[in-house]
Amino acid sequence: MNVTREEAAKALDDIDKASDRVFQLQGYHHGAPHFIIWGLVWLAANSASYFLTDAARFAWPIALAFGFVASTVVGILQSRKWPKGKTASAAERRFGSRMGMTAGIVMLFIVCITLIAQPTDSREINAMISIVFPFLYMAGGIWAGWRLFAIGLVTAAAIIFGYFWLAEHFELWMGLFGGGSLIAGGIWLRTA
Repeated sequence: MNVTREEAAKALDDIDKASDRVFQLQGYHHGAPHFIIWGLVWLAANSASYFLTDAARFAWPIALAFGFVASTVVGILQSRKWPKGKTASAAERRFGSRMGMTAGIVMLFIVCITLIAQPTDSREINAMISIVFPFLYMAGGIWAGWRLFAIGLVTAAAIIFGYFWLAEHFELWMGLFGGGSLIAGGIWLRTA
């Protein structure tokens, strides 16, 4: 059987597209539990800040500690799911450390922008820190897939809406809709 140059090029293009799609779906699957974890963090910390005003200053540190520990455990468990006999490539081995360094850079950016902007109340601090992440999701979605972009866009719109039009109930809004959009997004990524 003879294959023409055009048929071979088409077959290689189809293989390349299928490979990209598999990579995208694997990213969605691995990212889904992290979206759910951080959605729960937003839900718990914002709800506690709204309903338990005396305990609000402890809500975020406790919820963040939970989020970091849970994300680390999930990441470790995901890395242990390698098929037997398969070794990770050098790029795959560096991926985890790069994700950790990226998270550290984002946290440092948030600290710097907070020091520069000097928000004056908890609503401003919450909105300023929270808005960073949906824009990261949108930027990542440009590279990784439209679902990630959509989650970022909806979450950013929710933050802006709540900040300007629901000021008195912002923490409740952020807990229910901000955290809820991340949880729903994680479930949506898992079903891809």
